[in-house]
Amino acid sequence: MKQGPDLKRIEDNMRSGALAGHQFLGTDTRTLADIIHQDQLLLEPLGLTHHNIAERMRYFTDQATEHPGPVFVDGKFRVEREEHKGGILCPFADNVQASKSITQVTNTETGETVTWSDLNIHLIAEHGFYEGHGAPFRVDPAKYAEVLEIKV
Repeated sequence: MKQGPDLKRIEDNMRSGALAGHQFLGTDTRTLADIIHQDQLLLEPLGLTHHNIAERMRYFTDQATEHPGPVFVDGKFRVEREEHKGGILCPFADNVQASKSITQVTNTETGETVTWSDLNIHLIAEHGFYEGHGAPFRVDPAKYAEVLEIKV
């Protein structure tokens, strides 16, 4: 996928600019355009969209927000939410600021756990960006689809 000047500027800011400290790209050496494109390719055989993933994540985050402390959802998911002070701006410069809160979901049937930040939901839904390999909040679309039992 060809990377235009806007994505290049955003990538440069993520690698060495003001956003570098958030480690959105992790240790990934691919271009931002390639990261986004390759994650899209992971979704296609699953028949899923970025919105399917983001909506399921939002569903669990909302459940944990409404019911503080560990909550069991749909009889098999243990959901917890950690609230942190402050916010973080979207690296795509769209004036979106998300809280620094973190949601953790464990599928009690498989024992697998996935974790994301509030910003991850926005990044996936609006930008198709799951963060780079090695990033602290990298979301692997195929793993999340499996653990969260996302169906179309």
